[in-house]
Amino acid sequence: MRASRADEKLAGIIESDYEYPLDSTSTSTLALALIQQTRMGDDARWRAYVDALPRAVDALLAWTDEELEVLQGSALRERAVSRRALVRREYDALFPAMGRACPEVFGDVDEEFFRWAYATVLARAYWLPDLSCMALLPGLDLYNSARDAEKCVVEALGREETDDDDGDENETFDDERETQITLRAGVGGVVAGEEIFHDYADHASGGALLEFGFVYHGERARGIGSHALDVSLTSAYETAEEKTRAFLDGVFERFGVRKSLTYEISNVSGVYKDALRGLECVSEECWRAARALTLDPDRPAPDTLDVAVDAAHAARARALLLDVCRTRRDRYRATTIEEDEALLRDALDGGHERRREAMALEVRVGEKLLLDDVVDALTREDTESSFTRY
Repeated sequence: MRASRADEKLAGIIESDYEYPLDSTSTSTLALALIQQTRMGDDARWRAYVDALPRAVDALLAWTDEELEVLQGSALRERAVSRRALVRREYDALFPAMGRACPEVFGDVDEEFFRWAYATVLARAYWLPDLSCMALLPGLDLYNSARDAEKCVVEALGREETDDDDGDENETFDDERETQITLRAGVGGVVAGEEIFHDYADHASGGALLEFGFVYHGERARGIGSHALDVSLTSAYETAEEKTRAFLDGVFERFGVRKSLTYEISNVSGVYKDALRGLECVSEECWRAARALTLDPDRPAPDTLDVAVDAAHAARARALLLDVCRTRRDRYRATTIEEDEALLRDALDGGHERRREAMALEVRVGEKLLLDDVVDALTREDTESSFTRY
């Protein structure tokens, strides 16, 4: 990569409105390593591993435009399109330069092959903190995801401080203990042929679909929360007068309000717990942003955003969130929930060939129901007692 200077053209770390940035340079580099191992055949050190990797992935990065259409108004559709554009950009930065630098391995790598490798890395790689790099860990690929399983732990063990003869402190490493990966298969281990699990995926179907290519079918029927979506409050800031925006900038800085003004609403609760309902689905961080955006710029800023200034202020914050959620819900109006449920049942009966359609329908039904629940809670008239908190 250095010889071809392709690494200088990669996108680096992509910041976004979402919680975690995407390190596209590391992802692209590891994708190239995966392609190299795949192409080396019998000479590949990790041949057994790469031979076992599925060549068809269901993460949204691999979906066609027609398949993404089924997501309807979900923001996941835009995120998938954006991510696909990023992968195309990275491919153009690497090729044909990498092909000229190493034609026997990269000479005929097309965009589809690179997209598979990129999606595989996104779904399977872990960050190794002591080495400050991403890595594919073959042992972990024996495990499938389960929300009630223990999480795999990948952690850096602490450095040890010692005193030398001069009394100066030096840091030393025990090379065999720098990185610790903890896997648990349950008490007594596991017998050959038994499926094993750890908790590696997003607990919301949308996030799991974006990154890993699966959803939690059937959780809604059991009353378990499995849906989340992002709402943006930016319109309230962008339509404000310049004087108000300057006031809000100061409020955001003082109280640490996220500049993107994008927040997740979610009905995901703990494992084996009932789904969150109504106003519980709105995070306190989102409420604080709504309270900030509905402050009176002609009055001094309050000492806290944890509660509303008064009942009128609480009502304005609730009205703002209600308008945002209604606007978001309008994006799904092409079909009713009843129609979607019927389509979902039909797609589930269609088997493996209709799996992507079924997953998209599961997500869009869940997001509609979540928005309807929050909108209903925000429009109830008997909320006087909730003003202090919300």
